[in-house]
Amino acid sequence: MLLKEIAALVKGTLVGDPAAEAVRCSSLANAGPGSIVFLENKKLVPQLEDRRPACAIVPPGMRLEGIDVIEVKNTHIAFALVMDALHPATRQPAGVHPTATVHKDATLGRGCHIGPYAGIGAGARVGENVIIHQSVSIGENTQIGDDCLIHPHVTVYPNAVIGKRAIIHGGAVIGADGFKYLGGEKGRRIKVAHIGRVRIGDDVEIGANSCIDRAMLDETVIGDGVKIDNLVQIGHNCVIGDHTVIAAGCGIAGSVIIGKNVTIGGLVGVADHITIADNTFIAGKTGVTGDIGPGIYGGGYAMPINDWRRAEVAYRRGPEILRRLAALEKKGE
Repeated sequence: MLLKEIAALVKGTLVGDPAAEAVRCSSLANAGPGSIVFLENKKLVPQLEDRRPACAIVPPGMRLEGIDVIEVKNTHIAFALVMDALHPATRQPAGVHPTATVHKDATLGRGCHIGPYAGIGAGARVGENVIIHQSVSIGENTQIGDDCLIHPHVTVYPNAVIGKRAIIHGGAVIGADGFKYLGGEKGRRIKVAHIGRVRIGDDVEIGANSCIDRAMLDETVIGDGVKIDNLVQIGHNCVIGDHTVIAAGCGIAGSVIIGKNVTIGGLVGVADHITIADNTFIAGKTGVTGDIGPGIYGGGYAMPINDWRRAEVAYRRGPEILRRLAALEKKGE
């Protein structure tokens, strides 16, 4: 790809040869002829050492000796666009593999790829250009929007609704029963049926081995643009607002309402029936046991981030304070 084409793609300013060409994206450590790299700041320049990539995407005003540059405001976003252009995803051919099972009452849109041993249940409706990889199970009456990508060994239970351009990674389970039992005689647990469904919006990405439980009666809702990392559990009847991001290892209990544009760090636990406001940020390993937000929170029991930091300092000084207190008590004897 010519550098002038890359500059146009990222809406950047090229300082160098417009006819030069970049053929691959590289890290700084593996840069070389024909590659393109990105640098966030001048501190990273020494990592290039004597390597000579074809081009570097840099912040405005940065220059590199002997290397053409493209100036942009956000080097991360620009590099992501270049990666998509130079390393496009392999497009699977349209068609149904001979070992796949598609029920006669299911509907497939144009351009779909149904991989080996995939199963699509009765009444399912799959949109156009959907890629369903090997050993995926799509339950009865499920709806899948156009241009979705479903990786191997995903299980989608009946009646789920998945919007357009969703990406669901391997091993994810959409629509299993929620975890709800009632106490019966002699301590016996009585299972509560779940007859609701999961509704997933457009442009959602769900990580590997994550699970989203269906509602007991109505819907578990994942809004548009939500990004869910690997190994995340979302309980029944939850509502996750548009463009919220949830990092790996989180556990969201049932009937939690999370607002829009919320960021949740890894290993966060959220108790049931809690509301988290729009634009809230929750640091990793935080325990959320009550309604919070907006703001930045952290700690074993969620508190405003600055209070948590002060508490952590006090906690670490605890042994020193106890020693000083003991010394003062000894003096007073």
